[in-house]
Amino acid sequence: MKVISIIALAASCLFTTLAAAQQDVRIGNATANDTQAAANDKLAELITKYSNGKLKATAHHGSSLGTIAQMVRALQAGSVHAMIFPAGFLSPVVPELAMFDMPFALPGAPAEITKFTAQSKAAELMKQRALEKGIIIVAFHGIGPQSFLTKFPVAKLADLQGKKIRVIPSPPRIGAYQDWGAVARPMELGEVYTALQQGTIDGLENPPDVIYKMKLYEAAKYYTITEHFAFVSNLIYGKSWHDGLPADLKQAVDRAARETIPWTDDAYTKSQQESLEGMKKAVTVTTMPPAELARMKELAYKGVWKRMAADPARGPVVKLLEEDVARYNGKK
Repeated sequence: MKVISIIALAASCLFTTLAAAQQDVRIGNATANDTQAAANDKLAELITKYSNGKLKATAHHGSSLGTIAQMVRALQAGSVHAMIFPAGFLSPVVPELAMFDMPFALPGAPAEITKFTAQSKAAELMKQRALEKGIIIVAFHGIGPQSFLTKFPVAKLADLQGKKIRVIPSPPRIGAYQDWGAVARPMELGEVYTALQQGTIDGLENPPDVIYKMKLYEAAKYYTITEHFAFVSNLIYGKSWHDGLPADLKQAVDRAARETIPWTDDAYTKSQQESLEGMKKAVTVTTMPPAELARMKELAYKGVWKRMAADPARGPVVKLLEEDVARYNGKK
């Protein structure tokens, strides 16, 4: 009997020790059942793998940990540890990040967006500014090009006049819609489907992947290819959490992040292509005429680009971004 008790006690102690040694890693995500959710799952898988189980990472989807803004605050405080999501949503905390949302600035293909950010001097400055706010931007990657999903057909720029278009809360995006005569409505992604149904908004901009996987096409039946913005995502860690890790676990989570990025390039490239083909069976898909696209570019370059360049806070980032664009295009 004593032997059994001793064994039971030893097993209990061992279990307690293992449980104490294993740390939970909370990864926050606003979407569900799409490539962004899969990317967060991949990061969780690799963190757990490369830490040899010392870290047990789990991705929490569908805004189950709060809105993006709430999750970012929790990440800064240390109760959420990692996130992968569009960089523009971080701009209320790190304003410089909004400059990736300048219209017609970046390439549209996911892997090309990732290459652009890897050589970007503006991106390096953004990382420095984020670090000052307690956020480590490990890397940026591409999601894809953004075009219009609307409840009305769009064949020319004038069709957007006065229409309410959902955007992420990013000054360049809001400014571009002012130039184009539309009304920008910042809104959480989870609110978009109902807003389309209720007429609170008339349309939105997003890559095919997000629209198709979240079934937003059920509430709006016209997709007009413009690729006026490129969607850049960031993989971030909370600085306070990362700083507190021992050296071996820092190496593990850093390796996990590095290997997640090329995985996202492949996943988003495939998903954008497949989603666009799927949408062609569900909605009317057209391409904005070249002359109308040229008009959109002209208004944006004379409007939001000049305003942002003249802004004392944003101007230096815009200058770096313009140099990034020239350098990237010169290497193509």
